[in-house]
Amino acid sequence: MRVTIPPMRVAVVQNAAGDSMPQTLACLESRLDTIGPSDLIVLPEVFALRGSHDDYRRAAEPLGGPLTCWLADRARRLGSWLLGGSLIERGADGRLYNTAVLVDRAGHVQATYRKIHLFEATLDDGRVVRETDIYAPGDEPILVVIEGWRSGLSICYDLRFPELYRRYAADGAELLLIPSNFTQNTGRAHWETLVRARAIENQCFVVAANQCGKNPATGVASYGHSLIVGPWGEILAEAGDEEAVIVATLERPHLEQVRARVPVGRHRRLRET
Repeated sequence: MRVTIPPMRVAVVQNAAGDSMPQTLACLESRLDTIGPSDLIVLPEVFALRGSHDDYRRAAEPLGGPLTCWLADRARRLGSWLLGGSLIERGADGRLYNTAVLVDRAGHVQATYRKIHLFEATLDDGRVVRETDIYAPGDEPILVVIEGWRSGLSICYDLRFPELYRRYAADGAELLLIPSNFTQNTGRAHWETLVRARAIENQCFVVAANQCGKNPATGVASYGHSLIVGPWGEILAEAGDEEAVIVATLERPHLEQVRARVPVGRHRRLRET
């Protein structure tokens, strides 16, 4: 017997995290309280703090620490699944990881994902931004079921590596989650193109929550323009340059119609190893 998967109401919070975690979380709480009933709420990468590498080292905590508890408490209060786009995890091995934490409606952690691809770029002023200076990479893709939707987890720079999303699609993903802190310059050039490409080539819904505003410690600006994109590549909701909440309802019949119209999955000849 075919199981009917209900629609999913997804909300994205685009915020401009500062170097004061208590202040940033207070602002997030106010914004979360305006969303209304949702099945899934997605926060950006480093949603609680943006600063220097030293700031991140000081703020690092093990999973189950204060930020995980904050996410769990908010999820219970809102009655929604909540994806903390990333926090700075201090692993049992002593290394730091850029880690997404997904909690369910009851506040239980259902999945964690350590960012696999670590960002490196040379800025216009010659400065080099290199995440390997502080983080160790993760090595495990994470596919999790959220309210019946098979969902692949990723973070920011992962967006440039289509093989990760092909693996998720091959494993049955219907939804791809990409919390980010995409910079303004690279975002202006590539953000929308890459997000829509991941949706089109995998025939999945994509939810991409991005930061906006400037990092107060580095001055590097984030692009904003968070997106919710359908499996045909259509933009269902888009934020601008400022803090915002965007919402869309994901419908399983639409996903099935797109996949029936152009059955890419049946036509694929080169398979992942």
